[in-house]
Amino acid sequence: MHISRFGRISLGTALALWLTGCETEPPPGGETPVSTCERLAPRLQKALETSLQEEDLPGVTASLRLQDCTWHGATGKSSMEPATDMKAEDRLRAGSITKTYVATVMLQLQAEGKLSLDAPLSTWFPDFPRANEITVRRLLNHTSGAANYTTLPDFAAQLESNPGKVWTPEELIALGASASPEFEPGTKWSYSNTNYILAGLIIEKVTGTPLTQQLHTRIFEPLGLKNTGLDGLEPLPALTVRGYIRPSPESTTWMDYTDVLHPSAAGSAGALASTADEVSAFYQALLGGSLLPPQQREEMRQWVSLQSPEYPAYGLALAKLPTPAGELHCHDGNIPGFSALAGYLPERKAAVAVLINKEDANAVGTLGRLLEILASP
Repeated sequence: MHISRFGRISLGTALALWLTGCETEPPPGGETPVSTCERLAPRLQKALETSLQEEDLPGVTASLRLQDCTWHGATGKSSMEPATDMKAEDRLRAGSITKTYVATVMLQLQAEGKLSLDAPLSTWFPDFPRANEITVRRLLNHTSGAANYTTLPDFAAQLESNPGKVWTPEELIALGASASPEFEPGTKWSYSNTNYILAGLIIEKVTGTPLTQQLHTRIFEPLGLKNTGLDGLEPLPALTVRGYIRPSPESTTWMDYTDVLHPSAAGSAGALASTADEVSAFYQALLGGSLLPPQQREEMRQWVSLQSPEYPAYGLALAKLPTPAGELHCHDGNIPGFSALAGYLPERKAAVAVLINKEDANAVGTLGRLLEILASP
């Protein structure tokens, strides 16, 4: 997860505006009712196009899933060479949004009595530092003290020397273990991808099947998500969208960053590839009720304070964003060449996803423009 500052408008203001703009317009003279999405579609598309220019994006795709309809749109390029238009149904890498999917499987296993959130990590990884004190819950809410392997110099050095290296989860865990613990388990919060590499392997040890199989059986297939999977961990159609960065703030060219690392380096912490529509469908099903029993949804919302005005609390692969309009429960993601943001507003039973093929892009700025349009009369 990449904690980024909010864009041109605050998320609180945007969501307050959204809530005032989602009513279906009464049809004149007995005509067929027009949904919110149909009424606002041209302006939503224009908002994406504005964001493309003002946020300096190669391309962007988005999905808004409201109570009465779903809108999706795209603009810009999925590839610069050859120049190819971005489509709403394109698959992009979604980075750490992966974590919400992994936590969902964990909670399903808990609901089935196959896994306890209070079980110690030593049950499966007795040699990991402080494994007796690290619980499953502490992995999922980032209070384990396990060092984040993606920030370690050894990881960076290996990426530089061998960008195409295919990583195993065990290698990534060993990197994290080498610098752990960063603090006494349960005493602090610190974001660590190592936590979710461990979580992915725990799922495999508990079920006796690959994580990818569990995701397909429990989430992708029931929701009809045919374009979603873990890139680099299972056979998937080739990713046609390329990811980019600007080589420098002054640069007018794009650098293709898609292959700066093999997606197995992100694994169960960030290898998700999907479409904006399928990501919004997941968040709607997860927090709208069909994927988890009520008790497990409440487990996800057992918040740890982050003492941050932007993201003041984190649960089990969910960040809480209090706003005047209510709370948005969400996760964002960054992986070389790509950025993403997706979440759910419980009061409106509405889900949103924005996927961008630029690293460290202002996804919240793009989201804000869409919400401004929804608020318009």
